[in-house]
Amino acid sequence: GAMAAELKVDVRQARLDELNTIERGVMSGRMSLAQGHVEVEALRHPPTEGKRALKLVLLWLLLSATLARFFGGGWAEMAAGAAIGALIGLLSIAWPRLTTGAPVFELLAAAVAAVVAAGAAHLAQSFDVQLSAYVAMLSGVVGLLPGFTLTVAVTELASRHLASGTARATAAASTLLQMAVGVALGSKVGESLFGPDPKMSPAALPEWTAIALLPVAAVVLAVYSYARPQRLWAIVVVSALGYFGARWGGDAFGPELGAAFGAFVVGLASRIHAELSACPQLVTLVPATLMLVPGSFGFRSVSMFLGADVTSAIEAAMRMLLIAMAISAGLLVAQAIGRPRRVS
Repeated sequence: GAMAAELKVDVRQARLDELNTIERGVMSGRMSLAQGHVEVEALRHPPTEGKRALKLVLLWLLLSATLARFFGGGWAEMAAGAAIGALIGLLSIAWPRLTTGAPVFELLAAAVAAVVAAGAAHLAQSFDVQLSAYVAMLSGVVGLLPGFTLTVAVTELASRHLASGTARATAAASTLLQMAVGVALGSKVGESLFGPDPKMSPAALPEWTAIALLPVAAVVLAVYSYARPQRLWAIVVVSALGYFGARWGGDAFGPELGAAFGAFVVGLASRIHAELSACPQLVTLVPATLMLVPGSFGFRSVSMFLGADVTSAIEAAMRMLLIAMAISAGLLVAQAIGRPRRVS
């Protein structure tokens, strides 16, 4: 329903998973064609979700809080990011009800996040607490970053699907530009309200906190992409394999090849799980890939352009593109190895 329009998700995983189950049931004879038609119609008109607004705000809060740690944030950034994420979730509910629906929500959300992050940084400074306004803001709007769209776009371009790849790449670039303009606007408002950005660095957390939060982040991303509850364990396992694969590859070969190796592990694990459990690969592939996507690099590069730091912006943009290409290459190689899959 409306929840899908309010979260930037390319695929409703539960619907795809259930559709695959219905298709297999009809083709194997366990379900008649008429029963299958009834089930598909039920999928097209799902029941209205109760307490949808509370679920959405909680989802944004948890998504922002957990991913703040993976952006290098400490406890202060996780708390500030959670507050900003919950606020963006509330805005996403109010936006369609209070406006004409003009596609400028990303701009507004980024501006609000920048103002709140600036206020939080100055408040933290007054209590002698280290808080990076940039990390808090980035984690607060992480649900709007088009990292997965960008990676899918590069994969489609590499697969010679030029029309859809170009359309997705343009949509991702448009979203990033909107958000960067919003950040520039919000930063100016924050500076006029609170004074210059204190430019504090996050207080480093122990390594075990990232490992402990990895299952939480994977579950939140699974819920974010509407996965069925019985698929959560597989999503956590595949996400963990991809995360540690990318870390090992990054330590051994650098961040770009590390991302490629992580994506290869995710693609291969998703293929194996799909074969063993008869569910679509995308069910585990989407949440696990969201742990690898370079949306933050794109966001940072466009923000640097607006800040007139053109040299750093070009460097960050090239790194973002290289990592997106590396992820798509890893996914393509994982799909290419082995024998062709028989259609059953």
